[in-house]
Amino acid sequence: MKFLHLINVRWYNATAWYAVNLAKITQKMGHSVVVAGLPGSPPIKKAQEYGIEILEADFNTNNFFKLQKTIRSFNSFLMEFQPDVVNCHRGEFFWYLAIKRYFNKINNNGWKLIRFRGDQRNTKGNIINKFLYRKAADAIIVSGGAIRNRLIDLLNCKNAVVIHGGVDRDLFKFNPDGRKRVRDEFGFSDRNFVVGIVGRFDPVKGHIVLIKAISHIYNVIGNKNIRLMIVGFDANITSKHINDILVANCIDDISFMTGYRKDIVDVMSSLDLGVVSSLGSETICRVAMELMSVGIPVVASDVGVLPEVVPSENIYDRDNYLDLAEKIISHSKELIIFDEINFYKKYMDIVEGIF
Repeated sequence: MKFLHLINVRWYNATAWYAVNLAKITQKMGHSVVVAGLPGSPPIKKAQEYGIEILEADFNTNNFFKLQKTIRSFNSFLMEFQPDVVNCHRGEFFWYLAIKRYFNKINNNGWKLIRFRGDQRNTKGNIINKFLYRKAADAIIVSGGAIRNRLIDLLNCKNAVVIHGGVDRDLFKFNPDGRKRVRDEFGFSDRNFVVGIVGRFDPVKGHIVLIKAISHIYNVIGNKNIRLMIVGFDANITSKHINDILVANCIDDISFMTGYRKDIVDVMSSLDLGVVSSLGSETICRVAMELMSVGIPVVASDVGVLPEVVPSENIYDRDNYLDLAEKIISHSKELIIFDEINFYKKYMDIVEGIF
């Protein structure tokens, strides 16, 4: 079969990861795949790294003349490639795809349209969206139950199906040699219990809640073997800001910021526990899936999709550092595995159902 994935975002966020990862595994399983996106954007570059054919155009433009140019080039590509399924992972060009698909339905021909949604923002429950989602699209796939519930409430989209995503388990697997190397690098002994957080430095990631929890365990409870590894890079807050919080909570001497790491699997392998302490978003949670694929248990806040992908015993009340501290001390070692093969199979079940 032939698949086109439109992922017109300007950065490699979770939505882009979800889309490109699905495109990669679909091509790996023997299908013809094209990834379309904004010129020179990170999703386009990542698709090229995977050897996937690309289509670049200004899908997000509000300029009438540029939009006409985009539509002409896109239509020419559709006629040449003749996809069986067009997958739309963002809303900016969905309106055009939906209109084309609707008239294809009337004429009983053409490709099928699947709308993906992994966005925390609510869809407006208006008549236009009801047409786009319920009449034009052949299927709706969402990344979490909360999104599906909102689509049902606002648009009565009872056909929306949840697929959480999947991880390349050949890549994200435990590496004992990498674990030893990284732990030696940071001076961790076998007695140390290393808790890690992986992600960009942003207030929404909840670093401050985790830091307070570790401080409580170390300074109040008196567990002197605990260590904190902060894996990430400056974004909306800086490493200096993070360090100031560590100093204020008196755990700067047991905490380590790694900066950006290419050996992320080895770094994950070096942990004893991963924490996703997010205060918002997380409609797609790549890092929790990757950590558990490596074999590292995960404790997470009750935000977004996290309660759906992390064992319920390991979910804590966001903002509550004492609850987080308790989960860190006493957590389930259960791993919920989301591999890309099952991701592909669930997706193909939807595809087969619309033909």
